[in-house]
Order: sequence, then structure tokens, then C-alpha cells
Amino acid sequence: MFYLNNIIISIFLGIIEGITEFLPVSSTGHIIIFLHLFKIENNKIKMFETFIQIGTTLSILFFFIKKSSYY
Repeated sequence: MFYLNNIIISIFLGIIEGITEFLPVSSTGHIIIFLHLFKIENNKIKMFETFIQIGTTLSILFFFIKKSSYY
């Protein structure tokens, strides 16, 4: 059951990150609020949050590198 909870939490964190990343609001702040509201305190979740941020940063870098190579 604990494994299923981690998957569900990971899906919600990914959705929150994806929706709020390109809005002029803090996506990390929304993730912290979500974790605080549902009283989720887990080192694996914090590590997952870090990897979400790394993935988002890499995707933005690749997007702009690809976009700049056309000019």
C-alpha cells in the first residue's frame, strides 16, 4: 500500500509541476504547499521533488537550444 501511495503522490506532484512551471507563479512553492497540506514528509518524496526540478530544467534547456539552432 505504501508503494501505491508513493505512485499517487508522484503523479500529483508531476501534474502540479507541469501546470505551474510556465505560469508566473512558483511551481516549487505549490509542491511545498501540497506536501504540507497533506502532511507528506518522506525523504523519497523530497528526492523525487528534486528530480522533477532537474527534469524541468533540462527540458527547458533542450527546448531553447533546439529553438536557437534554427537561427
